[in-house]
Amino acid sequence: MNDNITFKNPSPYLKANFLSRFFHCWLGTLLKKSKKQPLEVFDLYDLLPTLDSVQLTDTLERNWFDEVRKAKEQKRQPSLLRATVKLMGFRPLLIGLCYIPDEFMKVTKPLLLAFLLAYFLPCTTMSTSTAWLLASGIVLCSIFSSILYHPLFYAIQQCAMQLRIAYTGLLYRKILRLSSQSMNKTSSGQITNLLSNDASQIEMALIFINYLWLAPFGIVIVVITLWYFVRYIALIPIAYTLALLCSQLVYGRLFVKIRSKILQVMDERLKIMSEIIKSMRIVKMYCWEESIEHKIKNVRKREIIRYSYRLILDCVQTLFSHTYANVVFLLMYGAMWYLNIALDTKYFTISYCLLAYLRLSVVDFFNYAVRNLVQYLSARKRIEAFLLLPESEQDARIRSRSFIETVSLDKSYILVNNYKNQPQLPSLYCDLKVAKWEMDLPFTLKNIEFNTQPGDIIAVIGPVGSGKSSLLQTLCGEIPYFDGKISLNGRFCYVPQESWIFSSSLKQNILFGKEYNSALFKKVIHASALDKDFCHLSHGEYTVVGDQGVMLSGGQKARVNMARALYQDADIYLLDDPLSAVDVKVGNHLFEKCIKGLLKRKICILVTHQIQYLKDATKIIVLNNGEGVAQGTYEELLKSSFSFAKLLEDIHQHEHNGASGDDKRKISLSIDDSDERAENGPLLRTQSSRMSEDETNNNYQAAETKATGVVKWHVFLDYFRAGAGLILGFVLIFVVFTSQQAVAIFSNWWLAKWSNEEELRYQNSNGTCRSKVELKIQLMSDNEWQLYRNQKFYIYSGSVAILFIITLIRVVSTEFLCINAARVLHNR
Repeated sequence: MNDNITFKNPSPYLKANFLSRFFHCWLGTLLKKSKKQPLEVFDLYDLLPTLDSVQLTDTLERNWFDEVRKAKEQKRQPSLLRATVKLMGFRPLLIGLCYIPDEFMKVTKPLLLAFLLAYFLPCTTMSTSTAWLLASGIVLCSIFSSILYHPLFYAIQQCAMQLRIAYTGLLYRKILRLSSQSMNKTSSGQITNLLSNDASQIEMALIFINYLWLAPFGIVIVVITLWYFVRYIALIPIAYTLALLCSQLVYGRLFVKIRSKILQVMDERLKIMSEIIKSMRIVKMYCWEESIEHKIKNVRKREIIRYSYRLILDCVQTLFSHTYANVVFLLMYGAMWYLNIALDTKYFTISYCLLAYLRLSVVDFFNYAVRNLVQYLSARKRIEAFLLLPESEQDARIRSRSFIETVSLDKSYILVNNYKNQPQLPSLYCDLKVAKWEMDLPFTLKNIEFNTQPGDIIAVIGPVGSGKSSLLQTLCGEIPYFDGKISLNGRFCYVPQESWIFSSSLKQNILFGKEYNSALFKKVIHASALDKDFCHLSHGEYTVVGDQGVMLSGGQKARVNMARALYQDADIYLLDDPLSAVDVKVGNHLFEKCIKGLLKRKICILVTHQIQYLKDATKIIVLNNGEGVAQGTYEELLKSSFSFAKLLEDIHQHEHNGASGDDKRKISLSIDDSDERAENGPLLRTQSSRMSEDETNNNYQAAETKATGVVKWHVFLDYFRAGAGLILGFVLIFVVFTSQQAVAIFSNWWLAKWSNEEELRYQNSNGTCRSKVELKIQLMSDNEWQLYRNQKFYIYSGSVAILFIITLIRVVSTEFLCINAARVLHNR
């Protein structure tokens, strides 16, 4: 929604040849530029057509609506997974099938390496040419494996990104269609989690989804290979691997339960933080800082405790993943030691490489696949529940009609395109018998009937709580009506009493995504009494306001909100007391220039407490306790038996009493005193000088401050200091990591040494390849050799046990450091 970015930078990927796309050479220019200088927004390439959010969201939304319709016909629960499968088709599966050659090469490489090592044995009979062929095969397997894996991984990431874009777009459109009743059932924190956490789960799940069947496929290949060399001993690592895979399913279910509890507390914390930020002035006024801080810390403490449960599962999984090869070697060679089977260097090399493949492809990737898939299935249920929330009546009708072109809905603004087959003359007819939020609740509105034509100004008045705003919400479709008829012919705008401003420039808040029209924009600015405000701002209409317009006063928000509605040039305007936030002079200006000026040929439904404007109304509707008690022109109501004069006196008295104290300070500046407020008012002032005309014409907007370069060392030091103290943190990490690596290296070295000696003993027993190095082993008796083997096995078993313990300490200490740093930094 930023018209300052109008440049085009087509992606070189579109014109790149096959080799350039395959090896990502088309990124070379961007990478070279990034080495010379920090990248700016205009350096980035345009999105590829395959990542267009509109097209992806339209397709998924259409599939979802079809699924909802079919589920309703078949009397079952609609499934978002079916709509997702229709969107993606068989592309992820086809990409997974292309992984099979890569998996074969990863298994073939250790076999070739094992045969190549035999060339370096003293008694080898292998020719040099054969050794060169084996070495070339290893190199080619490595090259082709890398060439295949990375483009395939990029392709599956593209599919995952497309799916996340579609999910995010579908959720965003649903947010815009939610009814007020549905908004009360959800919160901004829950919506944030849906968009950030749950929508990202499908991306991660799809990236590793193929390893759900590639992992068993890899196990079959490894079983066949190991069976050829070590026979039934191969069943030991396979049994251990299958046990780990089964445990992943249990871990996945536990992760879902724990994550759902974490999200509940996270939603609560985000909701509290959002309310505190919005009400910071009240918090400061009543000195509630300490009590609120205590409340936030308690919620955060519960969140950290539930995160700790998840980290325990992470520790267990990481522990078995990092010690997988060592534990499997201990089981395999322990069985061979117990059965008195000689160890072989070739078997050791093959086993080591194949187990490394199993750990990466089977243990780790299968773990990611199961965990993310289970989390996605849980997230899918939450997304489905959110997508099935009731929508506003107007949007429900619009969505069911294929001839409606576009729908744009926001908290403070609704714009609906006209029906193609309706009359060209806009009109609004309301015959409202009963309207209420829910069927079992008392009525909100009843017995309200009126008809309008272009140029009419319908004023809606009544005491506080009489249902004036509810009437406009009913016309918008927010409140369902159970008896009666509402007919809207034309495009309509809703301007609520509470203004909504998003974090961007004032110009963008007014345009709201529409194309810029200079003449119309100037008319709207003048009619909304914003022209003098813009003149006294450093960047005029390009001045950036904060989130929810925190830099604007209440009157300025109201006038920006009004200007936004005027710029849309709709047919019907529903105005919910837009003049209450401004003083009398500005209110008169808005009424004359906006309502009686730019909107003189429009239909205006005006809710107001300003009785001085009632004489200009075409018709006045009087509400009391949600019921229409009278209607007519100003003169007709004065002459009627209805106590209209008494009502006007009550409204006037209420307005007079309500504008005292702090409410008076909320009244926005008038046109005459805008000079003073422009200097001292809440609008953000920049230190740069006023824009020149050239800068204005170039759509200048104040640049955001950003950091460039590398992350400073003090950031990492502060993190360690918060986690476990600077010295203790570094010592703990350094000692534990180095100790783990040292023990792992010793364990592998000891096992290799043991297998070499086993092979020498076997060769010596056959009287072959004698040398001085082998004399010690040759002179050993069978009993001495058995004791020697026992010593080797005990030392290796001890090293694996120590490695297991050190890895456990490393994992737990790292997780403790991270969670403690998160707690300390949050409390700061």
